[in-house]
Amino acid sequence: MQRFLGAIALAMASMGAWAEFEPAQMELTEGLYFRPTLLVDLGHDDNLLNRGGDSVSSTFLRVEPDLWFAVGGRISHIKAHYRLGSGTYFDSSDDNYTDHVAELMGHHEFTAQHRIDAEYRFKKGHEARGTGVAEFEELNAPLEYTRNRLEGKYEFGADSARMQLGVMAGYLDHTYDNFRDLTEARDYEDLYYGGDIKWRVGNRSALVVEAKYTDRDYPNPEPDRALRDSTTLRALAGVTWDVTDKTQGRAKFGIEDKDFDDSSREDFSGFSWDIGLTWNPRTYSTIEFESSRAATDPFSDGDYVNESIYDATWTHYWRSRFATVLGYRFENDDYTGDDREDDIDRLYLGVVYEFRRWLKFEPYYQFIDHSSTRPDLAINYDKTLYGLSVTVSL
Repeated sequence: MQRFLGAIALAMASMGAWAEFEPAQMELTEGLYFRPTLLVDLGHDDNLLNRGGDSVSSTFLRVEPDLWFAVGGRISHIKAHYRLGSGTYFDSSDDNYTDHVAELMGHHEFTAQHRIDAEYRFKKGHEARGTGVAEFEELNAPLEYTRNRLEGKYEFGADSARMQLGVMAGYLDHTYDNFRDLTEARDYEDLYYGGDIKWRVGNRSALVVEAKYTDRDYPNPEPDRALRDSTTLRALAGVTWDVTDKTQGRAKFGIEDKDFDDSSREDFSGFSWDIGLTWNPRTYSTIEFESSRAATDPFSDGDYVNESIYDATWTHYWRSRFATVLGYRFENDDYTGDDREDDIDRLYLGVVYEFRRWLKFEPYYQFIDHSSTRPDLAINYDKTLYGLSVTVSL
């Protein structure tokens, strides 16, 4: 759901030139800027446990202060970001959570042709009951995890050059913090690296070839179970464009090859893609489409999941401060090593009223349908959320 709501937020951001709501930043000292926002969301969830059959419903309050700091200029700068996510369920306090996200990003251009970027991201998050590793488990609280990611990238080639080259490398550690009898075997570490080549074919379009290699290790394997350690190579080629003020996007296609260290698991080799399109038929209307296909690791049984996602969002401003947001997302998860195929449909409808430059209201409705060929009642369910979110800034 967070990924779906992220697409909604991206659609809202793309309308900044038309919208009244525009968070301001303040200069704390010379060259140091600060931009805070606060989201307060009061709503209702009719299936808090994300399960079929008898469900638990609750009114909830979600509070998310978001802080951005920036120092420096275009050539060299550092940005820091912190977000606190606090969720309170008035009818099920066992599901209350507190999440933390902290990011530190740096950028430096040695010359017009040489530049580097580095990023560290820390997240103290949770998986709601009935999702993730706990989709078949009846737990008395959400799963909690800690994730650390460090990534660096070097690029060669001026912005105006015909060709640009980039190389990157990173490390990710994902560790669960509670219910260790269940989650210990799901801790994992990723070591990854890759590169890309961009070849400009016009002022605002380019051909792209990219590849990424990931070595995933599960440090706490389950006794008498096949190892989950694997390596994955994903190579895509395509085009990016920004040909007019109305259309921007990317379309990349290629192959993905996933090899398990344990020969008893079935390897994957198949077609993969990454597509994104933003279309502005009018200055006050934006349509966004995202789609991807990749082989992912399952939370439960099975070797891998062939995951296909299609995500569309339409944001339309009927007046300068009044807009509607309509979103639909479809996800198909085809499991290998488990007789299971899931379809997940999500529908989102929001009404945005930007009362002031620093104040925004959004009543919303969201419906989720999770259906599976596996007959377990737990993973065949519907879920409805509705509420009112208020965003405040400087």
